[in-house]
Amino acid sequence: MSYSPKLQYFCERLEGLSVGLFRLEPQNQSNGITPQSIIRFTLPSNALVDIHSFGFHFNAQTNAGGTTVAVRLPNKIESLINRVEVSVGGVAVSAGSNFYNVLAHAKAVVDGDYDDAGMNHPEIIPTGAGNNYVDGTNLTNGEAPTNANGVAQFCVNKWCGFLGECEPRVLDTSLMGDIVITIYLEQANLATTISDNITAAGFITSGTLGGVLPTYTLNNVYATIRCYSMANGVYDNMIAEQMSSTGSLEVGFKQYFSFRDVNTGSTRYTVASQSLDRVIVAHHENANPAGATLHPVLASGYSAIGATASDRTLNLVKTKYLAPYFNFSEPAPAAGLACLFEHQLNGAKFPQYRATLEDMLQITRMSSHYEDKSNADMGLQQYRSNNCVNAIKLTLDAPNARYIQGLDTRSVSLNGYYYIYNLNANKTITLFCECTSSLLISAGRQIAIVQ
Repeated sequence: MSYSPKLQYFCERLEGLSVGLFRLEPQNQSNGITPQSIIRFTLPSNALVDIHSFGFHFNAQTNAGGTTVAVRLPNKIESLINRVEVSVGGVAVSAGSNFYNVLAHAKAVVDGDYDDAGMNHPEIIPTGAGNNYVDGTNLTNGEAPTNANGVAQFCVNKWCGFLGECEPRVLDTSLMGDIVITIYLEQANLATTISDNITAAGFITSGTLGGVLPTYTLNNVYATIRCYSMANGVYDNMIAEQMSSTGSLEVGFKQYFSFRDVNTGSTRYTVASQSLDRVIVAHHENANPAGATLHPVLASGYSAIGATASDRTLNLVKTKYLAPYFNFSEPAPAAGLACLFEHQLNGAKFPQYRATLEDMLQITRMSSHYEDKSNADMGLQQYRSNNCVNAIKLTLDAPNARYIQGLDTRSVSLNGYYYIYNLNANKTITLFCECTSSLLISAGRQIAIVQ
């Protein structure tokens, strides 16, 4: 349970605490859900709800492909999600940014990966029953784990934004209107891959598909969430006293604003927020895969299908493929030069010099909410080729949404620029502004949002 640190003494011993786990059915259909569909869940009312525990469960299947064509689910099952919206009493509290799946991949580089192979889909499965960590079957054409008996193999339970980063995480839903979670699914060509066949050479080509296009279907869709209740009235009295003394309860949460641009040397962005905390930039190798580029990408340094290389360093002996939409590569520099990077916020430079890509990796590590963040399996070559995401932090030390330390850009017209110097070719980027917003809850189920 999340509570104010000032209340820790009172929470060391609790009586009358009850814990429950509830299954939530979607408001619309739960089977045969196709790409770009919308799924809604309503959270329990009149309960202490642990927002961070919200889990989105489903069975996912690709189409069968045909002949030798192989269709696969992407690395990271949240790649199927384009946007997540949270509304309270019909008011959009967190509208959610587009490109949620890109944000999830980018934050995995910046803050560390959290994929659970038992519930997620951390890697593309090439072939061989031994490589299929979902159900152990030998995949050839499509990837279709069984949906019989209501089974749901996949679960998204780590979230960016309100669902995973609101503080306090336990909310009393009797104080506000219905909380509705809306999940928007991604289009098929961005969320799946398709290959000519399952050989080492054919898995990374998609030129002879015979008119077959990849798609996916979700079945057995539901959600789960944890709730609490307290019988002794201590919590209710505490909330009543807080609201009578300050007039409202404040719930801080992270909010992300996204910008997609073809960077020709500079990208302009602007955001009005009480606290601009971080700026995260993902550099796409291919932001719109289609036709001959729908195939998986072999991660730099890793082994292809069928390769044996026991003398490899790091973890590079394994096979690893990436969906092309989530392959982030460094911008191509002009001949004889190196690309240099710089942010400017209303003319103030960050960093105060033009940084190399190696500098930006160090700055990104310092921008993580986890100071000891490292990745023993991502060398500099893997960062350049497949994980080129950088970030700058604009706070002192704000590990969660309880802290409001970033730039207040509400009273000024923020002109942010992201510069890439010495570019040889234009580069498509997705830029995210991470902000801390506040939900204010007042008497009579009134709410207000401070962006």
